[in-house]
Order: sequence, then C-alpha cells, then structure tokens
Amino acid sequence: VYTLQENYKAAIEVYLEALEFSPENPEILTTIGLLYLRLGENYRAFDFLGNSLTHDPKNPKTILAAGSIIQDHSDMDVALIKYRVAAVQTPNSAQLWNNIGMCFFGKQRYIAAIACLKKALYLDPFEWIISYNLGLVHLNTGQYASAFHFFSASINLKPDFPSSYMYLAITLSKLDDFENACSAYEKANEMESDHLFELNYSITLYNNGELERSRHHFQEFQRLFAELDEENRNSDPEVIEQKNTLGVLLGV
Repeated sequence: VYTLQENYKAAIEVYLEALEFSPENPEILTTIGLLYLRLGENYRAFDFLGNSLTHDPKNPKTILAAGSIIQDHSDMDVALIKYRVAAVQTPNSAQLWNNIGMCFFGKQRYIAAIACLKKALYLDPFEWIISYNLGLVHLNTGQYASAFHFFSASINLKPDFPSSYMYLAITLSKLDDFENACSAYEKANEMESDHLFELNYSITLYNNGELERSRHHFQEFQRLFAELDEENRNSDPEVIEQKNTLGVLLGV
C-alpha cells in the first residue's frame, strides 16, 4: 500500500522489518532492491539485489534490475552475461530485450541493438521507452526519418517526458525542418530546465543563422551548467567539447 502511495521510504521500513523474520527470502530482498532503485540509491539497491541472487540466481526480475544498474555503470559485457541467464527463463520479456538492445547500443553495435529493440517492440508495442530507445539508435546511425517516426510514437505514448522533445527537435533539425525543431525545443524547455536542452537549441539556432537567439540560449546553458556538481559537469566530454566550440563561434 505504501508503494502504491509512492511513499517508498515507509515501504522499505516495512519490508526491512519483514526481512528480520525471513532474512533469506529472495522475493523480499528483490522488492527492497527495486524500491531503493526507485529512490535512486543504486548502491544500496545493488546490495539487496546481489543478496537476492545468491539465494535465487535465476530470478529474471532480480537479474533485470541488477543488470540495469551494471549497465548504468557502462559495464555492458557483465550486464549481457546476466541477461543471458534471464533470457532462458523469460525469452518473451520486452523489458529484457530492451535492455539487451541498449547494451549493444553502448557497445556501438547498432544493427544488433536495432534487432533486439525491434523484438522488444514486437513483444510490447505500447511501451514508450522502447520507441524512445529506437529513436536514439536511429538518430545515432543517421536514419533521421526512422528516428522521427520512433520519437513521435514515444511522445504519443508518454507526452510528459521532456527528453523525447529534445531528441525530436535534433531529428527535425537534421531533416531541415527548422521551425518545428524550434517548437519541439520550446516544448522541452517549458517542461524542464536542462542544460542539454539549452545547448542543443543553441547549436540548432547557430546552424540556422539565428545568432542572437543562439547566444541567449547558450548563456542560459552556461548558467544551468555552472549549477551542476563536478561529477555531472565532467560526465560527458562531448558536452564540454561542444560548449567550448560554440562559445568561441558565438564570441561568448
């Protein structure tokens, strides 16, 4: 009931109490791990999921959660080994194929990534994250019409996820639809203040000769970027590279 109310901390307390009576119950250990995952406490989540896997090493739900944490830390090969075990138990899990696809994407094996994501989409056509991920892979491989199709599908299924609008805007600018690209950037900015939205908007405006507007959004990017902690600022070297290049071009 606490979980349904999204009061995850209270839910965890109750589950931890249950764990005192049944310390080796993999179901409870997995559930606590998943709740910590929802709270963004990945290390604690991984502790409980790892503990659960020692008691039940083939539980697909636990493997999927543990694999996603490993994947978040860019250890794609270890995650794929985990998913291989889960695939034997649940070969028709859309979430599993989605994660496998994104592992291949992380390894820059784009054809394998698209094949796995298409399989996931076949298994669950209404799961928005699969369409979103297919959009990302097609955008990376320069297949902009396909990327547009998948980002649009993703937005239809989940219209309140701002990053979808940013990537749709990048895709539209690659398709030379500057006006609609700007509308998509504005929509993303309306929903959330994010340094990446501002940076990409600024790049698109610069590429289309709108220097004054580009400068304005670049300054907004710099403000948001300065508010990030050190780890987040240095997490993506490409962002720093684009920032420096654009700063020089705009004379900011």
